[in-house]
Amino acid sequence: MSELELVGPLVGEMGSIGVGEMHTTIASKIAFSKNLDDNCNILVKDTEMLHAIKKDKEMKAQRNSHKDTTNAYKLWTNRVSEATKEVQKLKLKYEEETLPWWRILKRSDLSEEMEKKSNCVRQLMNDECLKDFLVDKPPEPVLKELNVPQISGYPTLQGALDNTLVLLKNNKIKIIGVCRTKGVGKTTIMRNLNNNEEIAKLFEIVIFVKVTPNDRKLQEKIAHRLMLDKGINKEDSDDIARRIHRELEKKRYLLILDEVEDAINLELLGIPSDNNNGSKVVIVTRFPLVYKLNRVQRVIKVAELSPDEAWKMFRDTVYAFNPKIDSPDIQPTAKLVCKRCSRLPLLIYNIANSFKLKESASSWWAGLEDLKPWPELQSQGLEELYSCLKFCYDELNDKRKQKCFLYTSLYPADSKVYSDYLVECWAAQGLLGDINDTRSYQSARNCGIDILEHLANVSLLEKGGAMIYVNMNHCMRQLALHISSKDPECSFYLQDGEESENLSKSRAWQQARWVSMRKVHELRRSQDCSTILTLLLRKNPELTALPECFFENMSSLLLLDLYSSMITQLPSSLSKLTGLRGLFLNRCELLESLSSEIGLLQFLEVLDIRDTKVIFIPLQIGFLTKLRCLRIPFIASEDNEAQNVHVISKLHRLEELTIQIISYEQWCNDANNVLAHVASLENVTHLRCCFPSSIILGEFLSRSKSWHNKQNSFRFTVGCQNSRRPQILEFFEYKITNYLRYCNGGQRDDPAIIEVLPKTDAFELVCHKDIRKLSNFAGIACLERIRGLLIKRCNQVLTIVSGETSSNVMNGIQIKTAVILPNLEQLYLENLLNLKCAFRGPLHSGTFSRLQTLSLKNCPRLSQIFSNGAIQHFSELQKLKLEDCSIIEELIGEDIERERDVLPKLEILLLVNLPNFKSICTTHTLAWSSLELLRIHNCHKFKTLPLDSVNAVNLKSIKGQQEWWANLDWTNNEEVLQRLQPIFVASNEYFS
Repeated sequence: MSELELVGPLVGEMGSIGVGEMHTTIASKIAFSKNLDDNCNILVKDTEMLHAIKKDKEMKAQRNSHKDTTNAYKLWTNRVSEATKEVQKLKLKYEEETLPWWRILKRSDLSEEMEKKSNCVRQLMNDECLKDFLVDKPPEPVLKELNVPQISGYPTLQGALDNTLVLLKNNKIKIIGVCRTKGVGKTTIMRNLNNNEEIAKLFEIVIFVKVTPNDRKLQEKIAHRLMLDKGINKEDSDDIARRIHRELEKKRYLLILDEVEDAINLELLGIPSDNNNGSKVVIVTRFPLVYKLNRVQRVIKVAELSPDEAWKMFRDTVYAFNPKIDSPDIQPTAKLVCKRCSRLPLLIYNIANSFKLKESASSWWAGLEDLKPWPELQSQGLEELYSCLKFCYDELNDKRKQKCFLYTSLYPADSKVYSDYLVECWAAQGLLGDINDTRSYQSARNCGIDILEHLANVSLLEKGGAMIYVNMNHCMRQLALHISSKDPECSFYLQDGEESENLSKSRAWQQARWVSMRKVHELRRSQDCSTILTLLLRKNPELTALPECFFENMSSLLLLDLYSSMITQLPSSLSKLTGLRGLFLNRCELLESLSSEIGLLQFLEVLDIRDTKVIFIPLQIGFLTKLRCLRIPFIASEDNEAQNVHVISKLHRLEELTIQIISYEQWCNDANNVLAHVASLENVTHLRCCFPSSIILGEFLSRSKSWHNKQNSFRFTVGCQNSRRPQILEFFEYKITNYLRYCNGGQRDDPAIIEVLPKTDAFELVCHKDIRKLSNFAGIACLERIRGLLIKRCNQVLTIVSGETSSNVMNGIQIKTAVILPNLEQLYLENLLNLKCAFRGPLHSGTFSRLQTLSLKNCPRLSQIFSNGAIQHFSELQKLKLEDCSIIEELIGEDIERERDVLPKLEILLLVNLPNFKSICTTHTLAWSSLELLRIHNCHKFKTLPLDSVNAVNLKSIKGQQEWWANLDWTNNEEVLQRLQPIFVASNEYFS
């Protein structure tokens, strides 16, 4: 081949460049062509070295798993991948195309590309990002807990978790409390919550820490979780707080604080309080006081397992090792063992594990007989439980409080012990200090209530609704009995069936100080019982008599309780109980008289004979000059005359009096006479009584020496017979002391009621004959204190309140519009046959400003609830119920501004039996920002929900009949249907 043929293509490519430059270019091309093989080899080796470097870096990153690679390094790895692909293409081109040495142009082009790529590869090999390519990892969004017990099979535990999840999705709630006694499963629930898949979607980071008493250590734990702990040993708390705050202020976080025992200042720890982005804090504690101190907005109380759940947990724990637990000869004994576990998961787990290797019925039974009360069992988990609860007891640091706690264990576990009664028992034992002429019974009662609240706040007792009663769970009772058994001053004897099997080591009852016996058929004369201070013979329906000499040797007895026994009389030996302070004979339904010996009980302070057949009023009561509290029935004698009424006026020290009206007709005749003697008592601070009319009430008030001079609490029923438990009081979560029920009244006899109303907390107005609106009846100032109001069967009522001052007239006097019912929390309107519009505006600012619950029932002419701007005053309303109102068509009938968040705190809406009801609200633009539960029953014309794809963000349940749901109009709202269908629950059940 000639030289022209070799260089011809090159010359053609040079075009019009100069000869010298052309010579240089041709020489370069020829050189590249000659070096093709070398350049290919160099490129391959450089690429191999680059891969080796990348692999070394990857291995180093794997060894440092707590570290992450820099973003620059991640970009470098992408560039390496791209370069590798390009090298592969060049290598493939080199291998596939056979380029003989004379194909100078193609060879030189490929060789030049390879050289350039080699330079690129070398640059990657020497990139600056490789020097410090590892950095600290950001914290994991969720650190999964390991070996977490599953709770899905236990509705009590799973329900608590589900309820917590619901609250975590509520944008208006920031701090949530999870509370109950040690061992109930709170931490297990939280560990399951931490691992829940929904949590990872809801929050950018979850911080789950066990709280320590040392705030600095808690702060360090949080910093460690956020991977901010580098160098914190040299920083003060404020610096650490600032670092934590910077890390969290723009993140949606969940902070779970477990085992909290005191107030925690989150801001001092660095936790942002003002980032309104859905961040949450969960306070987990066994102390109710703690969630109060930590401004918790909602509390989830974790209950003990149900008996079935407890057995399932116990059985499953044993069965994993020993399937024989299901055998017919072992299972009954196993269930008795399980019963000893107080339905607490911690006890169940530990005790089940101690029995899991027992294979015969005999070994199970022997284990049951040897099974000590759990505080005495040797097990790490149980020792932790005991030390924790014993610490709570020791922390009382007050002998009086400790004895009050131990005394409460005399009553069966989980039984309701009424607070007033329990305090009276403590007082009788002298646990609340002396009661004398300088210290009132009310002072002792206040002291007792304070102790009761403290015991509940530190989780030693559990309080029921409105603190009306308390109870002690199985676990706490076993702790109390264990402590009492080692304290001679608190020695006890219990015979109450279920528990007696646990108490084989208890002293004989004659030698104990506190005695409680249930399921007793008969009692024999005791020997020496001089140490007994309390004798509880409550709820013994088969106990019909006490031996005449039964109390002969009980001279130290301070309290005797025969509640709900069937005795017909008291023995003569009652006279020996000269130190007795409390005597409870209530619900001894066959007891017809008090023995003459009762007059010898000179130190008696409390006497309760309600629900007996004792005629009013036993003469012997007049000798009880130190009596402070008397609860007595009014039963007329055979000649229908109240006997010995003068006895009342002898009880100069009496502070609390309850007259239970049994013979109402006779009471109407005798009330004035009896109440005249009651009015003569100067020290009465609490009175429960029925007044046949407000005229009689007025006469009593004018005569009463204590009404104007004492801080009174009362429960008055006027115009009708008193009820055992007033309806309005059932709705409160705290105790209401001053209650008034006024029935069958008229305008002319209102003055006495108006005198009582300013002191009244809860008021029931029933069957009033004249009033058309509330302000007509009582005026406005009288109603300021009222927190609960029930208006029932007042058939002249047209509206409850109205802003039309021209109609606000009482006794011919014009009443100026002002704030109405500013402290009202609960309002119930029932059977108001002529009520047309409940609330007419304009109303004064502050009216209904604390109202939380509104219920309207059986108001057949009601067509409007709110009108003329009245609805804006119900901003605190949380629950609204409308029931049996036949003509109302719309809940909110006003023209509402589109942006207004009407009823912003309404959580529960119940609509029941409304045959003409068509709409909640005409506009669909209301936020319903707090609505959680919607219940619909028998509202067949209600076809459209005021909901769209974005409002009611916290709605978690819609409940109603399937037929109603199927007939709803979803035109152009398919997206809304898809959103709401999962939370709809079909039900034909009526609900309240």
